[in-house]
Amino acid sequence: MLEFFLVPLIGYLCGSVLTPLVQRVALQTGFVDRPDGRRKLHSQPIALGGGVAVLIATFLSLIGAIFAFPILRGVFNQTPTSFFLGLAVASFFIVGVGLLDDRYHLRGRHKLLGQILAVSILLGSGLVVRHVQVFGWSIELGLLAYPFTMFWLLGAINALNLIDGLDGLAGSVGAILCLAIAGMALMTAHEADAIMALALCGAILGFLIYNLPPASIYLGDAGSMLIGLLLGALAIRSSFKGSATVALMAPTVIWSIPILDVGMAIIRRKLTGRSIYETDRGHLHHCLLRCGLSGQMTLFWIGSFCAVTALGALVSVARQNEWMAFISAVAVFGTLVVTRLFGYAECLLLGGKIKSLISTLLPNSNKVTGATSSPVHSRLTGTRDWEELWETLTEYAERFDLCAVQLNVNLPALNEEYHVNWNRRDRGPERQQWTTDIPLIAGRITVGRLRISGRSTEGSICSWMGELIAGLKPFEMQISSLLSDQMHLSDQIHLSSIQGPRAQEVSATMIESNAG
Repeated sequence: MLEFFLVPLIGYLCGSVLTPLVQRVALQTGFVDRPDGRRKLHSQPIALGGGVAVLIATFLSLIGAIFAFPILRGVFNQTPTSFFLGLAVASFFIVGVGLLDDRYHLRGRHKLLGQILAVSILLGSGLVVRHVQVFGWSIELGLLAYPFTMFWLLGAINALNLIDGLDGLAGSVGAILCLAIAGMALMTAHEADAIMALALCGAILGFLIYNLPPASIYLGDAGSMLIGLLLGALAIRSSFKGSATVALMAPTVIWSIPILDVGMAIIRRKLTGRSIYETDRGHLHHCLLRCGLSGQMTLFWIGSFCAVTALGALVSVARQNEWMAFISAVAVFGTLVVTRLFGYAECLLLGGKIKSLISTLLPNSNKVTGATSSPVHSRLTGTRDWEELWETLTEYAERFDLCAVQLNVNLPALNEEYHVNWNRRDRGPERQQWTTDIPLIAGRITVGRLRISGRSTEGSICSWMGELIAGLKPFEMQISSLLSDQMHLSDQIHLSSIQGPRAQEVSATMIESNAG
């Protein structure tokens, strides 16, 4: 049993030696994360490529432990090699995708395609969930086996990827999950998976020496996606009961904090009319930082939340009582929402959306609620009076009989993030609708975006478009007064589509939907 505890030590030594080497190479080659004054607010360029150090350290420690300790070699000899070979290939592949993203900033769909290919390698190695058990119910997945397994692994990858927004956060959460999964694997007699989780844990801890605040090297997407992939796969295997049957509750609860963060991000972005790939500052660590916690205390509290849910999951496995895991997750989530530390605004958005959907199903709902839906507001941070600005836009929408208006303000430098989305229920024929997306720019900083949709009208389109653009002038002046003084910028906030020749420099483009 002593050999099991030596595995993370070997991983730690490998990680602590390899990380500064990778950091030196990254700085020499210019592979760094540069501050942009908007989202990336660190003071100087920070080396990327920490995922490479974690990858190499994990597999080096694993191979070293297998060769050094015969008992561990015997454990791996009893496990099919196809899975471990597939896991190694998928790991190197996803690190490659992450490095490309760190260097060239891949579009969301291209990054997702790379993740799907990496997961497909694992599925081809035989890692497929064909049955799930929840609260004593056994569900045969049948044709859904492959999509379910892929969905789980993609969720694990992106959960760690999205939570990686604070020095040391993804690594700290990853290390806690490693220990929880290793414990679950030992309880369920999956010793080989426990060894892999311990090797990964040691490699992450070795890397964290250089990644805790203030970080001198980042995991990057390569590292966060790698940890997500490995832990997602090991969580499945560690909860296997028989052939391809997964007791789903324990691994889900172990992952509950990253899953909660991703779920709230999806709700927040979709219900405010944004892409789920769009970044914001509404994640759990952002909310805790806004409460006045330091980076170290934020790490402590998020780590504590993860430890509580992980402990609940392990106790449930030991006692064979899934309700204990479920209650621990609900208790943590309920505490965050009730105290308004995290998730409260998203729950309000979701409740409003459900209420709106129910109202549309009621008889004569249009007579009761009118032809327009209630605007969906979401103030994530800040204190400025964006509601007054929205009133100006509402008057503008009524004047020009618009179909939809969406305002997204995202200004981390001033700790301001506000979103509002409004739609007219009777939008008319889709072929006659148009949409324009207008960036709001202060100096060289993009403050947010205004998206408006309407219906084509009779008469001269040039004359009508001139009136439409001129109608935005009060909005332009109002947003200028809201922000320009506080930002100490000599240039006023402007709508680039109103600035004549500068309209060619930005993407304020009007599109005829489905025309011709």
